[in-house]
Amino acid sequence: MVGGGRDQRVLFLTHHLPWPASSGGRLREAQLLERLAHRFDIDLVAISKVPEADRRAVDEALVRGIRAQVFAAHQSPRPRLSPHVRRHRSASARAHLASWWSRHQDCLVHVEGHYLLGLLPPPARSRALVVEHNIESSLLWQQADLATSGRERRRLRSAATLTQDTERLAWRTAAAVGAITPEDCAVIRRHAPFATVHHLPNGADHLHAAPVPCADRDAAVSDLLFVGNFAYPPSQDAARWLLTVIFPAVTASRPSTTLTFTGSGPPTWLVEAARVDPRVRVTGPVPDLTGWLDAAQVVVCPLRIGGGVKVKVLEALSRGRAVVTTSVGVQGLGELPAGAVLVRDDASSIAQSCLSLLASAEIRRSQQECAQDAVRLLPTWDQAADALARVWDSWAGVTRRPDLAVTP
Repeated sequence: MVGGGRDQRVLFLTHHLPWPASSGGRLREAQLLERLAHRFDIDLVAISKVPEADRRAVDEALVRGIRAQVFAAHQSPRPRLSPHVRRHRSASARAHLASWWSRHQDCLVHVEGHYLLGLLPPPARSRALVVEHNIESSLLWQQADLATSGRERRRLRSAATLTQDTERLAWRTAAAVGAITPEDCAVIRRHAPFATVHHLPNGADHLHAAPVPCADRDAAVSDLLFVGNFAYPPSQDAARWLLTVIFPAVTASRPSTTLTFTGSGPPTWLVEAARVDPRVRVTGPVPDLTGWLDAAQVVVCPLRIGGGVKVKVLEALSRGRAVVTTSVGVQGLGELPAGAVLVRDDASSIAQSCLSLLASAEIRRSQQECAQDAVRLLPTWDQAADALARVWDSWAGVTRRPDLAVTP
């Protein structure tokens, strides 16, 4: 088994506690830390936008042998910082990290997102592994392309430019950079050609248990199901597109079709839509996602903005569901077996694919079999943890690079 045997200390800097695993990012960190805590001595520091909620989860870290501290994130007043950096200011966290580093200068620092790197003292930045779940500037450029007003488009383009500059400086400063997909690794190498870049994939087996009856009676059969963290702008955009454009195209041909949105942070407009239309259901977070996936005829994931790997697609595949998504939805999944996922990028094609699947149990069954074949080709969380452990091992004794300027 790969790993340092808990004598190797790691500072894990992130923007939330991973528990409860209510989003793709939290799920990834929870799955990895669950496995790595047995091999490494981990100090977790979270710069949180929801500090009270995250502090209630500190015991989840302690029972896994992880020391955890939560600091409240504050908005910086400085306008020329990138949005992610502005949202994660914390003088108390900065002081804590400086103190920690003064006592543990030979330890590895793992940073979840380039925008947290500037909280470290300068010597620690050049000892850090920065892991990017997405290329955040790319998401902002995508949002700008979809903006409906010139003012919003200009705002997003400015934010994308600031983020792009901050990302690239962080990649050039850190000891190493990790990304979840080969595509994102290629972007980092292109803009930071001297950086050491590692592919650190997600696993796909956390919902592999055999289907069981769901104890939650609310997990009713739904024709269409979209799972997401609806506090996240790309998921909000997809939910609005599904609700206002794709779903009406489906119901024009099949009026009885039902649509369920499952996941944390549903916005008011989405909850109101469910109140007005009895065919639409918004559940909020659920304790057992498998029941909702297994009860869905078709899982639809109409993302127009995104990067990295979409956990919601992995989860649907792992349960052998019929899936309709976009090119964005299958980013990072490589060459899936033919028919495992229906990839459509315009609203009418997505609607038509949903209608075809809803009309034919045989077509759904065929795609479900392909989905089960596909998930067998994807990494497990044990393999994903081993990949990260190898990087932690290899960088534990790295010679320090000259300190470089980075995010203020």
